[in-house]
Amino acid sequence: MGKTFFAVLERLGESKHLKAVRDGIVAVLPLIIAGSFFLLLGQLPGAEPKKDWSSVDAFLNRSSFTHSAFQWYVLHHSIFLTPYFLTMDVISLYVAFSTAAALAKLYQFDPISNGLMGAGAFLLTMVPKEIGKQGLFLPLKEMGGTGLFLAIFFGIISVEVYRFWRKLHWIKLPETVPSSVLEAFYSMFPFLSLCAGIWVLRDLIGINLQAEFLVVLKPIEVLGDTLTAVILINLIIQLIWFIGVRGEAVVFTIMLPLWLDYLQKNANAVALGHPAPYITAFPFYQWFVWIGGTGSTLGLCFLLLMSRSTTLKSIGKVGIIPSLCNINEPVVFGMPIVLNPTMFIPFVLAPVSAGVLAYLAFQFHLVHRPYLWVPWTLPSPIGAFLACGYDWRAIVLNLVILFAATAIYYPFFKALEKKCLETEKKGLIEESVES
Repeated sequence: MGKTFFAVLERLGESKHLKAVRDGIVAVLPLIIAGSFFLLLGQLPGAEPKKDWSSVDAFLNRSSFTHSAFQWYVLHHSIFLTPYFLTMDVISLYVAFSTAAALAKLYQFDPISNGLMGAGAFLLTMVPKEIGKQGLFLPLKEMGGTGLFLAIFFGIISVEVYRFWRKLHWIKLPETVPSSVLEAFYSMFPFLSLCAGIWVLRDLIGINLQAEFLVVLKPIEVLGDTLTAVILINLIIQLIWFIGVRGEAVVFTIMLPLWLDYLQKNANAVALGHPAPYITAFPFYQWFVWIGGTGSTLGLCFLLLMSRSTTLKSIGKVGIIPSLCNINEPVVFGMPIVLNPTMFIPFVLAPVSAGVLAYLAFQFHLVHRPYLWVPWTLPSPIGAFLACGYDWRAIVLNLVILFAATAIYYPFFKALEKKCLETEKKGLIEESVES
């Protein structure tokens, strides 16, 4: 029964559609990081007019240049938010394109024409709003994190419609026709049928696809930001990892769009001067749960470095630098943790405990909730500090969780060390007898 369950999860992770979702979201990460960087620039001291920045101004007043720069920033900090609004606030449009392109590539179709169809189909779901004599406008809100699931849906549907028409083989052109022209003809009828279908649903029947999707997804959105979800997600990831399958590869395809939606809504709230509403945006897991990689293994690496066993110490030496950059495969497969009964319990308990501690800290507003996506290869205290918008308490929380995870690993590490020392001692005795 257990083997069947894990086989289903592994097959799910290899699904073309889920791979396309994962690859499509990964493709837009540079845009998310760039947008987060400019949001970070727009949140420097002086950005919030309600706060008293006189102490900062007095400190910078020692130099006419720094004083002038600060005064300029106070008046013009909002210009740094423009790149943010044009990346994170329209992220669903980019995801519609990248998801469709990723799925088309897996089917060996042209990714550009299919990506354009996915983005076009997503745009067609929106209802333009007329603002006075200025003309029609598309609401940015529907192109942000709110529309991510709809964007993914139409990114996939557009490619499947294209695939259906290609199977009919009813467009036949001479071989001398350039491939770009050929793709234009192949895409024409699939996109026309998509346009017609969406137009019928939206304009003739009167279904607001954006609103209907939000109604369906609302329970998932609410449940996804609970402590129960944090515990279950970590349990599933660690159980799958234990048999050697990348657990996050399975979970990410389902949860990452939701985590990005939380991130975008948190970032928008902070940009408007409000507190971040969601706890479990993706940086929550990245910087406060998976410290050193899946399983919160950075503390284990420090234990390995101090081990009396030469075998474990050598694994620690190999694994410590990658673990500081949140890459823990050398430890997971080197010890190994995979299929190792001794290390199974802490491998599950450490991230679950980390998730509970972090969730409670954010729930009680002990630390600013994360709202920025920063490169995942940064050392975790630095990543936590930046993701929470320069909040020094994020560093403290990160280190407290690191210490707790290390304490969980310690007794199991000592048990494993004892076995390794006995094996090494036995090996030395055999060598001495042979010599």
